[in-house]
Amino acid sequence: MGEPRRPRARGDAAVWDGGFSEERLHPRAFAAAVALLAVAVVLQVSVVARLGAPLGRPDLVIVLLAIIALIEGPLLGAVLGFVIGLLADLMSTHVLGQTALVLCLVGYLAGLVMNAAERSITVPLATVGAAAVFGTLGNAAATAILGDAALTGAQALERAAAAGLYALLVTPFLFPIATAASRRLHRDRGRL
Repeated sequence: MGEPRRPRARGDAAVWDGGFSEERLHPRAFAAAVALLAVAVVLQVSVVARLGAPLGRPDLVIVLLAIIALIEGPLLGAVLGFVIGLLADLMSTHVLGQTALVLCLVGYLAGLVMNAAERSITVPLATVGAAAVFGTLGNAAATAILGDAALTGAQALERAAAAGLYALLVTPFLFPIATAASRRLHRDRGRL
């Protein structure tokens, strides 16, 4: 069995390292993220769903989930995606767990590039845009697999492209705000 792994400093981890030795769920960060995303779910259903945006609607929940996962990492991203996806499933008429599965994967995959996002301007944009595309296509695929397909393949691709474009438009505004809030939350946690 070899030597036990020693915890690495946050900056020492490889970009694609899936090891969670230094990563933990911090209750305050988790509670703040759940509250923010719960509000986003309600806004998505009540306000964004009624927008007459061309090509489809932006997906505020996926964008915020991907941003939070980029900042906090894959563990929080996956757990948060599952919890918020389950909340969204409870508010809809489709199969329970469908959105939870997709958002869990989106949160985990977006969190994997956390270290690269700290050093680049384009990584957050590309990651959040890709998360919106993947989330939209994932929801369409899950719906089709479960026998409740409402979109054709072409319509799903069109909506995914639109979701990616909308994500690229809002990420430059939301990412710095979320990063500052996370830093403050972690700084305040040290004072308690």
